[in-house]
Amino acid sequence: MNRLKLLSTRLGLLILLYTVSRAFFLAFNFQTFSQAPVQQILAAFLVGLRFDIAALCRINGPFIFLSVLPFAFVEKSAYQRLLKIVFLVSNVPFLILNVVDYEYFKFTGERSSLSLLDMAHDIPAQIGQLSFHYWYLGAVGGLLIFLSWRFLPDGASQGPATGEQRAYGAWARDGLTLVVVAGLAILGARGGWQRRHLSAELAQVGDNDRLSLLALNSSFTLIHSQRQCDTSSGSKVRFFATNDELKKELPPANLSALPRSGHPDNVVIIIVESLSAEYTGIENPGHGYTPFLDDLAKRGVFFKNAFANGRRSIDAPPSILAGLPHLRDETFYCIRSKQLHGLGSVLKERGYQTSFFHGGKNGTMYFDTFSQRMGFDRYYGLNEYPNPEDSDGIWGIYDEPMLQFMARELTGYKEPFASVVFTLSTHNPYKIPPQYEGKFPKGTDPIHPTVGYLDHALKKFFETAEKMPWYKNTLFVITGDHTAYGRQEHPRLIDGYRVPLVFFHPGGRLPKVDPKRIAQHVDIEPSLLDFLGIASNRVLPFGRSVFDSSFDGLAYGQLGGTYWIADKKHYLEYRIHGARKLFDVANLDSPVTDQPEVEERLTRKLQAYIQWFNNGLADNKLYG
Repeated sequence: MNRLKLLSTRLGLLILLYTVSRAFFLAFNFQTFSQAPVQQILAAFLVGLRFDIAALCRINGPFIFLSVLPFAFVEKSAYQRLLKIVFLVSNVPFLILNVVDYEYFKFTGERSSLSLLDMAHDIPAQIGQLSFHYWYLGAVGGLLIFLSWRFLPDGASQGPATGEQRAYGAWARDGLTLVVVAGLAILGARGGWQRRHLSAELAQVGDNDRLSLLALNSSFTLIHSQRQCDTSSGSKVRFFATNDELKKELPPANLSALPRSGHPDNVVIIIVESLSAEYTGIENPGHGYTPFLDDLAKRGVFFKNAFANGRRSIDAPPSILAGLPHLRDETFYCIRSKQLHGLGSVLKERGYQTSFFHGGKNGTMYFDTFSQRMGFDRYYGLNEYPNPEDSDGIWGIYDEPMLQFMARELTGYKEPFASVVFTLSTHNPYKIPPQYEGKFPKGTDPIHPTVGYLDHALKKFFETAEKMPWYKNTLFVITGDHTAYGRQEHPRLIDGYRVPLVFFHPGGRLPKVDPKRIAQHVDIEPSLLDFLGIASNRVLPFGRSVFDSSFDGLAYGQLGGTYWIADKKHYLEYRIHGARKLFDVANLDSPVTDQPEVEERLTRKLQAYIQWFNNGLADNKLYG
């Protein structure tokens, strides 16, 4: 077979496999795209060919070069067998990545990138149970690998050309082929003739932002993601010419304006794995799974419009404990080497003892090292827990015994103290202790019984805590780390970030707050400092105290290059080099086109946060 024809056949097979993989991706995540017209879905497949070619040309650069070398041995059987190995070694890992995203996409809402490295410690430890739970992904991956091997042409030897032919015609022909193919491969890797390399922003299909995720492939997003956070990475943006102009959009927070008692209050923050607002009864009367949390919320302050700032567990601690939102896919990776002042550090300066509890394996998601960076001195993980038989055998200690352990440990602390606990039982595959099987409402999703178990564990924790001397002097904050994947599809990005947020004080010392105001994770740190009467110049400008009555609140986030921001009445979706869409919060289905002043106001506010975030990380100067 002619070497050029052979190469075209092999690359054509890859393009076909990527198209098949995209069809599987659509099937596994059909509810995300179910509202799109058929013609737009077909358009996404067509647009996707451009991204498939760009990714495959980059992945297969060495293979393409080796396939068209102007030498006679290229057509030998032994060399062709070697090329087949190079082909499989180059492409199989990326095929597997695309298969993994069939399910991982449901949790993150975006195609995978190098941010996967944030969980480098966890993947080897969990690969066994993940492979068992998602066995069907292994079957699909195996099918794609088999097809790539089975239908990959071998390139049978055609025998050597005559010396005269090789000396004159063949060398010229094959040399020209090499030059042409190399040029086409470079053009394909760039994604076309345009001045700049192909970017994910060009995957837009019609007015449906989510279809861009169908048009993309995970190989492309991984290759084009960045793991650099310095000035040379090109991460800086310049929406505002001067810092003074920028700071006008980000006024300083009003902290420590509340009257205080002489006794400093303790602080306990409970971060619940995958707790979406929709799982609470206070949000969905008659359909919730958290009767205890609902009752606690009625006795405290429950924010009806509360949002996480990220979609992964690893995004929650920076937002909650340092006031730093997830405004780049590489947020956690970048901040590991940046100067940050956490809530624990600020409180330690005021005499607080600090601790962080998580029932998972020590090192998981870097919670142990990051919590220490945030000023939480004592870390309690699986290694520190005294009864390993309380483990679920997958992620770590069940919620009920871990929370009981925390309550007992805090009793030995000198007040005031500040402690954080991150639960884990509501994580897929949603295991609960055997003695509780069938005890909680089954619901419609696999997570629902574990939400019921989590609520039971919270109830038992508070029953134990209220017997402790520190209980009445403690401010409790309860929220979800991020939303969980559910069967109900949401029309806009913002609904994938709705989590419960509860402030509760047994002593009743909470000021009056508008429960309908917008609140977000980055508001938690300034709110706690405000409540405690602590003024600090080491608080980032991304959040505001929920006790500040002069401010109605904001929430914002980023997913795959699309930013969003919401106030009490309006919601904006924004891409730096793309379109903007404004909506009324009461109607997220149809864009608003007759309020340009509102669109400009929210855009400027969002741009201020983006510029402060990106340039602050680049220069390691987040504190202005």
